[in-house]
Amino acid sequence: MLLAWFRTFVRVVEAGGITRAAEQLSLTQPAVTKQLRALEEAFGTRLLVRRGRRVLPSASGETLYHYAKRILALVDQAHDAVNELERPGGGEIHLGAVSTVAVSTLPQVLSAFTSRFPRMRVRVRIGEIQDNLDALLRGDVAVSVMTVPIVHPQVDSVPLFEDPVRLVVAPERAARLRRPVRLLDLAEMDFISYERPSRFRSFVDGVLEQHGLIPRVLMEFNSHEVVKTMVKSGLGVAMVPDSVVRDDIAAGDLVAIEVADLPPLARTTSLNLLRDPPVSGALVALVGTFFTHYQVPAHLWPGWYRDRAAVWSAMGPVHTPEGRDRMGPGGFAQ
Repeated sequence: MLLAWFRTFVRVVEAGGITRAAEQLSLTQPAVTKQLRALEEAFGTRLLVRRGRRVLPSASGETLYHYAKRILALVDQAHDAVNELERPGGGEIHLGAVSTVAVSTLPQVLSAFTSRFPRMRVRVRIGEIQDNLDALLRGDVAVSVMTVPIVHPQVDSVPLFEDPVRLVVAPERAARLRRPVRLLDLAEMDFISYERPSRFRSFVDGVLEQHGLIPRVLMEFNSHEVVKTMVKSGLGVAMVPDSVVRDDIAAGDLVAIEVADLPPLARTTSLNLLRDPPVSGALVALVGTFFTHYQVPAHLWPGWYRDRAAVWSAMGPVHTPEGRDRMGPGGFAQ
């Protein structure tokens, strides 16, 4: 019963009201109210307060909400783990990612994953870096791909690849530039930038300021896609991740310009997991797909992942010794 009360409580908090939560749960309002009262009695405190038309968690309710989310996520993962024993190769996993990664990186990896494991389902959640970290810590996602390494006592952050930062301009503008471009030249140019506050903007601005340049920002947006569209229109120059503009440069829609007196810039895209996650076949399979795709060396694998037996069991029937000898990175046959 406590699990049922948790699910109802979480739904009420996220829906912001009892009526909407009751509709989503296919329950009557009195049934939802009864469960909430029982939960408050079990914890001996008021968990919800009304603010106008909305129902919000109290201080105690906010604490319980985060624990309830983690507990329910663990229960769902336990169901998946048991189901995988009965139906090897199946299951579901929740993946978090920042928007840049979702557009430029995930398609190739998820294509390989679904090709190898067609019965496994992936739910992708897009958000900012802090949103992704919070979702990982709550158990809302099992894996999160971010454009920076994460330093946190509960998280293993595995580097996947270096993503260079390019200065890009429209072809017509590039033809008028004096080469090589120097920092003094950049000081006279209008920048189209990613908005503040963001880690990417802080990273780029910090490096430029270290070299004596404060960029003259004409416009800023919360999307790299919009930034590069503005640059294509000839409105200014931009510093953007290579993964975002690689295809545009290859197609001739944008031109990458080297800055003579600026060192190469790059950011590290990382795969982030809990240090001691609930291990399932779906998790091992997805992590293995990332590690294989990016050829992550074994010494960077999380400790739990080094247990090859976990990988073999996730792949279905036990491999023969000869098959094990042919296993590549992440436990996948070469």
